[in-house]
Amino acid sequence: MLRRTRSLSCTAAALTLLVLAGASSAAGASPTAAEPAPPAPTVDPSTLTKVQKQLSQITTPVQVDPSLVDADQALLEAARGLDGFAGAWLDEEGGRQVVTVATTAPASLQLRSAGDVARAMTQSATPQQIERLDVLGALAEGARVRTTSATYTFDQLKQWQATIDEHISGLVFSDADERHNTVTIGVPPGSDPTTITARAQGLGIPDDALKIVEADFSPTLRDDHRPVAGGQQIQFVKPIFGDIGTIFNAYNCTLGVNARIVNLTTPLNGYLTNSHCSVEYAQADGTYHWQPSVPLGSIINTANRIGYEVLDPPLYTGNPYGDTSGSVNCPSGNQCRLSDAAFGAYDGDYTGTTRGYIARPSTVNDHSTWNGTSTYRITAAGAPTGAVRAVGRTSGMSTGSITQSCVRIANIDGMPGIAQNCQYIGTYSSQGGDSGGPVFRVTNSPSANDVTFVGLNWGGGTINGQAVGIVSSWPLMQVDFSPYDVRVCQAAFTC
Repeated sequence: MLRRTRSLSCTAAALTLLVLAGASSAAGASPTAAEPAPPAPTVDPSTLTKVQKQLSQITTPVQVDPSLVDADQALLEAARGLDGFAGAWLDEEGGRQVVTVATTAPASLQLRSAGDVARAMTQSATPQQIERLDVLGALAEGARVRTTSATYTFDQLKQWQATIDEHISGLVFSDADERHNTVTIGVPPGSDPTTITARAQGLGIPDDALKIVEADFSPTLRDDHRPVAGGQQIQFVKPIFGDIGTIFNAYNCTLGVNARIVNLTTPLNGYLTNSHCSVEYAQADGTYHWQPSVPLGSIINTANRIGYEVLDPPLYTGNPYGDTSGSVNCPSGNQCRLSDAAFGAYDGDYTGTTRGYIARPSTVNDHSTWNGTSTYRITAAGAPTGAVRAVGRTSGMSTGSITQSCVRIANIDGMPGIAQNCQYIGTYSSQGGDSGGPVFRVTNSPSANDVTFVGLNWGGGTINGQAVGIVSSWPLMQVDFSPYDVRVCQAAFTC
């Protein structure tokens, strides 16, 4: 079962006392069937009304075309001039970018020079597609090109993936996997692959075009440092019933990046984290966030309370983005999102928090140590590709590579019928509490420790025993947040 990488706080036991301060007379009573749960601590209605009014005053709406960030569809469109195109992907070898192009007609492709291949794939692409799609961008910059042979075209893989999504339920993820020239599907541990194989055969999918892997996506910086930076621990609370009465549990997550909505009459400073790091998924409910933790003794204590959720895009069905965006189409019977992301507004003393910085621990895989001052600076933003780093309150800083792109991931946290479209999978560490953490590429450009922000971590687990993390990409977050123009770079840069 796929689970988010938020975690129940180690302070949850202490927080069971919080409700008693406001309802001490009922401390010894057990909840009855008629007793309503108390509301979660959220921003008061008048404050929420005020910020909603601010959000309504958009100066220039931003509309982002998902076809620009649907990596699979953009590849298909760019490769129309290549016979038997079976996919392309980007690697880094010895510090140099290498694009591998797969085709079912390798002889004709191998007769072309690297420049011919690059021109064939970029000549009809728009500047926006070249900017947003890593393979096209690398080809435009003169990356080395190599070729490999394949059995099936990428178009065939995409059609078979759509068929599987439509007719086979209970999958953890599906991917038109160009590296393996298969439709790769993740199934829960213990599943019977023969049943799924038989169903795929009945749908006309060849055995060698299907790869089945076991996917177990299970749960997996913590101090008060100011100013607040991406990668630090945050908490939120939810009410539950317990044996001693109604209690609140606190959950750990990670702050992604500080952000600013700039196309408002009055721009709004805030932060990004996961949607599931709030009381209600895919609903803007005003959930409060604390950094690093909820003060013991009272959930109404404003100490360390940094802000509250104000944007959390709703689920969608069908394909509201047009026929050109196949990878963001929501299969029938499902509700979908493009990113597990939400925007929180900074409150109180934090409204002036600057954007563009991520906590920089001194070493990789040090699970919590950070000196509170060393940071990465965000100077650009793009899609997940190649070697990446992630920072989270549990894993600390970890490294890895993006191994799968534009993957449809379903059955999130035991919520059947909910899917995340066009997500990315990488080999960095993602454990409980790392939800919402920033994922980025270190570019050291224009200065040392400068980075390109590529998305938010929201889940983790294993695929055939290999630990992986899951990323919602920055380009698709922009689609989700449209018409708002959300900026994440340090103020001197434009993204």
